[in-house]
Amino acid sequence: MTIWICTGCGVEHADSVVAPEHCVFDRGAVTDEERGDLGAHGSWTTPEELAVQPHEIRHRDHGRGVHSLRREPALAIGHWSFLVQTPRGNLLWDPPAFVDDQVTGLVRELGGVAVIATSHPHMFGAQVSWSHAFGRVPVLVNALDEEWVARPDPVLERWTGHTEPLPGVELVHVGGHMRGSAVARTADGTLLVGDTIAGTPDPGWVSFQRNVPRRVPLSAAAVRRIVDTLEPYDYDRLYTLGGNTVEGDAKQVVRSSATRHIRWVSGEFDQLI
Repeated sequence: MTIWICTGCGVEHADSVVAPEHCVFDRGAVTDEERGDLGAHGSWTTPEELAVQPHEIRHRDHGRGVHSLRREPALAIGHWSFLVQTPRGNLLWDPPAFVDDQVTGLVRELGGVAVIATSHPHMFGAQVSWSHAFGRVPVLVNALDEEWVARPDPVLERWTGHTEPLPGVELVHVGGHMRGSAVARTADGTLLVGDTIAGTPDPGWVSFQRNVPRRVPLSAAAVRRIVDTLEPYDYDRLYTLGGNTVEGDAKQVVRSSATRHIRWVSGEFDQLI
């Protein structure tokens, strides 16, 4: 039996003799709802094939116990994964789409993994393989996104609304990009957002997208719900899966970006177009 990894999104699929007919995110024609779609998909690969391909692991130490890592050359979406160190174990956020001795060795040097969670299903990656590599630690999946699980396993645990998988580390469901989209807030006030809140070329700005590859924006009401949900939480830094960073006053950046987004999509500035 073989674990299959989609080269388009990097999500691992259940063991099978032959590759699946379709990736879980490749359901044919794109619907108006943009549900789960990532556009054109790739082919299939395996963990064994990925391990022997020449590559290196980039590692960034952001300070305050937050680290990020990414494979180069990029695999699939090419996202940054984050490791949050705590006295009670580490959170692996948006796990890599591959597992090999090089990357697991780096993570072990940083203290290993106690729990795994994701911002949304496009970031499931090799979440089950990562869990098995570190003693079958829990993998948290938002209940609203269970339909996108391509490799079921007993390590998967459902969560809703808000949960604290490690002391001081919170997962907050905000929705928007996908139904179960979430952010992680660390004890030091760092917000890890995947692309639940998307980065931009301007380090003092963020955006809110339903479909990031197609640049389909969220509605005014959806953005308002996201910002209102985050309002009770304090955070000063923000990191996205694409490597965009807001290194200071991140909460105000989210507020001001949301206000401008809402005004534009509500038609307030249509006379300028």
